[in-house]
Amino acid sequence: MADRYYQAAIIGMFAIITFGAYMAYSGYQNDVYPLDISRGLLDRIAASKDPESILVDLHKIKQHLPEKGNPVWIFPTDTTDFGRIQKDVDSMITSVEELTGEPSNKADFNTAMIHLQGEAIQIRQNLMDATPYMYASFSNIVFSSVWIAVILGIFAIMKRKKEQLKAYDKSDDV
Repeated sequence: MADRYYQAAIIGMFAIITFGAYMAYSGYQNDVYPLDISRGLLDRIAASKDPESILVDLHKIKQHLPEKGNPVWIFPTDTTDFGRIQKDVDSMITSVEELTGEPSNKADFNTAMIHLQGEAIQIRQNLMDATPYMYASFSNIVFSSVWIAVILGIFAIMKRKKEQLKAYDKSDDV
């Protein structure tokens, strides 16, 4: 009888751990990975001199970033505000669209490219600042707390059942 309880508990623990691993992977894929992709695209923009490829990368960044919100919920700042970052990306798109078709040997073109590259580096830094807070979002904290509580509950049930079985084994009925 004790073996069945332990087998059920082990299966439950395995299921809870598997579910937690899936949720961690899913959370990373949905919350953090898009920021990683955007940072990679911004690195490419900072090294590029081709307005067409920069424009394509900026549009990809817009798709990956949240429309609004701030992952820093304790002491939020403008540097980690996604609405503000989206506006900065929009400004960069406008600048690149104005550069498209301009000769690359002009001083104005080179000055604008230096400015765009500086903006890309700054937005990349802002995303780096925001990334750790994507892990510590309110929903992730609530999910982790519930997950830990369920695991502790399973251990408590196992311990109680073990004590009951030991008491039964020591009784005169056996």
